Amino acid sequence: MSFALVPRSASYTVLLVALASFGPLSMSIYSPVLPMVGASLGATPDDVKLTLTTYMLGFAAGQIFFGPLSDRFGRRPVLLVGLLLFALTSAGCALAGTIGQLFVLRVMQGLCACAGSVIGRALTRDIYEFAELPRVMSWISIGVNVAPALAPLIGGHLGEWFGWQATFWALTAFGLGLFVIVALGVGETNKHRAVTLNLLGFARGSGEMLRDRRFLGFSLTMGFVFGINFGMMVATPFILQDTLGFTPRTVGYLSVIGVVGFTLGGFANNRLIGRVRPTTILQVAPLFHIAGLSIIATLSIGGVLEWWSIMVPFMLCSFGSGLVVPNANAGAVGLYPRLAGTASSLVGLAQMGMGALGTVAVAITTGLGGHDRALPLVGEWIGCTTKACAIPMPLILAQLPFAFAALLAARLLRGPRFPSTGQSA
Repeated sequence: MSFALVPRSASYTVLLVALASFGPLSMSIYSPVLPMVGASLGATPDDVKLTLTTYMLGFAAGQIFFGPLSDRFGRRPVLLVGLLLFALTSAGCALAGTIGQLFVLRVMQGLCACAGSVIGRALTRDIYEFAELPRVMSWISIGVNVAPALAPLIGGHLGEWFGWQATFWALTAFGLGLFVIVALGVGETNKHRAVTLNLLGFARGSGEMLRDRRFLGFSLTMGFVFGINFGMMVATPFILQDTLGFTPRTVGYLSVIGVVGFTLGGFANNRLIGRVRPTTILQVAPLFHIAGLSIIATLSIGGVLEWWSIMVPFMLCSFGSGLVVPNANAGAVGLYPRLAGTASSLVGLAQMGMGALGTVAVAITTGLGGHDRALPLVGEWIGCTTKACAIPMPLILAQLPFAFAALLAARLLRGPRFPSTGQSA
């Protein structure tokens, strides 16, 4: 039995969305049950937050391998291996008995999960022309964030009904399902197969990209935005559950607010493409992150700490992310069609590397002084005397530098046109 997914068809686009969903799906389905993991494995909140960080470190490291491997051996075989290993490591996470075991298995899971995102971007570059990429990437990005919108809801329900391990069994089923679909229905798309695989060639290709200020502008802008997204993802469940008393299931519902913001940003981007240069959009978008974080800070200083005072301003940040992600992805990968796998690897490395830094920054600022204190230590340092101020402010202090860094990185995109297309960036 076999069937073929035709490139550029609706079913093929759904597959690209599913592959690109690996990163956000593996984290968003898990985020509502983070406090449950700590209670089950006897771990502190900071330790549990670091299970997201270790996943992202593995995801970042995997970027180095899967892109060049797919350039050399083809997208299809490398993707199949990655999907199978992802399913196996997800099952291992479900069986973890200690926080230390979960750390190790999350690194391995992240390492394998990046095969979907990296090769998904490379597949997109293989079958679409450069001029089509911003619009295609925008639709894929909307799909990527609508699909994982359901994941926290599923994760919250699974956690309450069957325990936190059920979220990893769901990821196991997701990986195996995609393995079957790719094995039966996806052909090879790499028409510029590398003759050899060697680290020196990868280093040369990477060096060329890293010397290109446009590539750096696209990659770093998106990377800093991911630092904000993942930092918020790791912190908000603890604020909503431990401080405001919400259940994992309710946290799952509230997480949809951020997804709505991203989706609106994606739709706005689709309307702007063709009227406004993608680089101009990227230079403006980080202002939404700065505004959203500043509103949270202003409300907290004013003594307001409610679910809406965190999640509604975060929707503004997510709107900015919906503008950044498709344009940055399209720009970075589109610059190097013959090395789409390597370019995709470096883009993913920036995403997950900065995302990991975002979670570490949040873990440090929110955890200083210990969690048994009435007020977080960082909050006290800046003069907060109430929980409404002291709880959110360490998070804001950790995230605002990423927002300003994204604004500065986007300035690298000022100036020249794309030499490969003659189109304005």
